[in-house]
Amino acid sequence: MSSIDLIILGYLLHGEKSAYEMVKEFETWNLSYWVKISNASIYKKIIKLSKDGYLDSKNIKEGEMPEKTVYYINEKGHNYFHELMEKYSTNFSNIYFDFSGFIVNLNNVDENKRHNLLKNFNAVLKSKSEYMNGPHKEEHKYLEEHNKNALDLIELYEDLYNLLNKWSSKLLKKH
Repeated sequence: MSSIDLIILGYLLHGEKSAYEMVKEFETWNLSYWVKISNASIYKKIIKLSKDGYLDSKNIKEGEMPEKTVYYINEKGHNYFHELMEKYSTNFSNIYFDFSGFIVNLNNVDENKRHNLLKNFNAVLKSKSEYMNGPHKEEHKYLEEHNKNALDLIELYEDLYNLLNKWSSKLLKKH
């Protein structure tokens, strides 16, 4: 069970799509900001969901274009989707930050090095915060029309990066 299964199944509730179309749509959503996943992993997940019987597929040919495989959710997939929705509504896991080990070990470097490392860390968080609040706002219009809940998640990440940026600035001043 994974959140990417849930994303793929939920997406296919709206109609059949090829794996390529799904990957392109997920890129529009900036999916890699929410879930640690690559495009190759998405393709593998689609094939696995199909192999496990949650998706059916058919080959179609449109005009002069080459034949393509489109996937659609079946009854077993609908049941799995609802099972995952129930699971994720009741099982909230801890939030882990990859940088926790870095923060815990700051006292193990000299003061000058610590300050430089914190400046680097602060710059990265500031950059991420600026990105989340910056030019990709145009994508919000698309999500507003196609997936308002995805927009809610992006807003959560905007708030989180803003909070982390503020926190890292305080940390830098403290050290």
